[in-house]
Amino acid sequence: MRKRWEISSFATETFELAKKYNLSPITVQLLINRKVKEEDFLTFLGYKDYSFASCSLLPDIGKAVERINKAIKDKEKIFLFGDYDVDGLTSLTIFHEYIKNKDVNFSFYIPHRIKEGFGLNKEALRKIKQAGTRLVISFDCGTNAYEEINFARSLGMDVIVVDHHKPKRGMTPAYAFVNPKRDDAYYPFGYLSSAAVTFKLVEALENKGRNDLLDLVALSIVCDVVPLIGENRAYLKEGLRRFRNSFRVSINALCEVSGVKKENVDVFHLGYILGPRINASGRVNTAKDALKMFLEEDFTLAKEHALRLQRYNHLRRDIETVVLREADEFITADLKDNPVLVLYKEGWHHGVLGIVASRLVEKYYRPCFVIGFDKEIGKGSARSIENFNLMDALGRCEEYLFAYGGHKKAAGIEIFYKDIESFKSELNSIAERMLKGTDLIPVEKIDLEIGFKDITFSLLDDIERMKPFGEGNPAPLFVTKEVSLKHPPKKINKGMYSVWLTKDKFTYEGVYSARDDFTSIFEYAKEFDIVYRLEKNNYHNSIRLFIRDVRLR
Repeated sequence: MRKRWEISSFATETFELAKKYNLSPITVQLLINRKVKEEDFLTFLGYKDYSFASCSLLPDIGKAVERINKAIKDKEKIFLFGDYDVDGLTSLTIFHEYIKNKDVNFSFYIPHRIKEGFGLNKEALRKIKQAGTRLVISFDCGTNAYEEINFARSLGMDVIVVDHHKPKRGMTPAYAFVNPKRDDAYYPFGYLSSAAVTFKLVEALENKGRNDLLDLVALSIVCDVVPLIGENRAYLKEGLRRFRNSFRVSINALCEVSGVKKENVDVFHLGYILGPRINASGRVNTAKDALKMFLEEDFTLAKEHALRLQRYNHLRRDIETVVLREADEFITADLKDNPVLVLYKEGWHHGVLGIVASRLVEKYYRPCFVIGFDKEIGKGSARSIENFNLMDALGRCEEYLFAYGGHKKAAGIEIFYKDIESFKSELNSIAERMLKGTDLIPVEKIDLEIGFKDITFSLLDDIERMKPFGEGNPAPLFVTKEVSLKHPPKKINKGMYSVWLTKDKFTYEGVYSARDDFTSIFEYAKEFDIVYRLEKNNYHNSIRLFIRDVRLR
């Protein structure tokens, strides 16, 4: 799909700031583009240590600590209720590291994705009460469970919510509501994962740092796709270091089974190799299997659990392939009348709908809802594009839904079959008012136009300092115009091509994916514009360009 290039230029203050901090103007502009504040420049680049906000600033954390301590002191029965994805599972594991050595009776509850759906539900709370529970702590869920929490209170149970989802309305009836996204929160960073919030809670409970838990926090930050800025980025950097040296048997077992060298683990491995295996447990069976792996202290048993997750992931991919093919068949060629894709069918497996929606957004670049019906009741997942806020849109047509929740670019819904076409029509009407035509063309956000003379090892070193890259902190992209061919493209392996390019007496090697296949442009055009990121070729100790897009002059 052809992309719209959105090229940033130097800000008026860039060169003055570059002199002030002894940085290159290009590096300063990269920081400005990522909305890094001037006072945080040197911290972002690793020249100064990051200063974390005190856990005491989180709303209700004092109440939560007091209530948990009381439950432990009085030996009350505690249930730890968590979501079935990586963020929820790592949250439970982090809290388990705190409570496992306490003299208290505690149990876990993870709802079944297919049978129960997301978050707290009344039937689960009824079972929990029958077990003699006095305190429920919900992790990565509960923010908008107003009715369910009131039900728990009517049964004589207190509920502490530890979460990071955006509240839809008012204050929760929970005993304590620890969430940096609360409207009244004073916490300076609102984008923590739930595992990071749980990490902060454990710090408050123990009155000391627990950096040994940051390997789990790193997993949650990457897999829940929270912005890699501020505290998240600082936690991730340290978490990756600890992950590579982790003694945790679950991580060692999962890496071994997945064929990942732990000492080389980076954001890619967490998000695209390890994360999907953990999530597959909850998608096609029960997330309890993944939790068992995390809690296991014997490597042999942990490896058995990891192998089970591997099998679940193979099954998940098979199911996903079928649903994706069927969903794609419903999409008509005339997409201009449907700015939002709403696809539904009886029997689609709920565990893969979010992945399928993501694949279709990548292919067609428009918001997509994929809904599986079981007779009259449908459960679905939505994924969105840059300028379409799902939660805003769903709030405007909630009359057709009996449940919904999520984030700006990812959400879940529940709907009756009788309302699906009305919902589809209303949602597309909303989208027509919210979106411009250009919003449906994917954007390549380019940091700067530079010349080949601007490419230096010093710039590459600054870019290395900006890692890890991901949501909210993308790898820097540059454009250079009027480039010409020095040596023609050559296939260097099954998936990659190499080409030598020149501009103003400077020549660099470029590489590109066989999937993009820019070969015909390079071979037949006299000059062209290229979009690329910089990377180091360690074998030759040189800089090369990883090409993302090419245009004819």
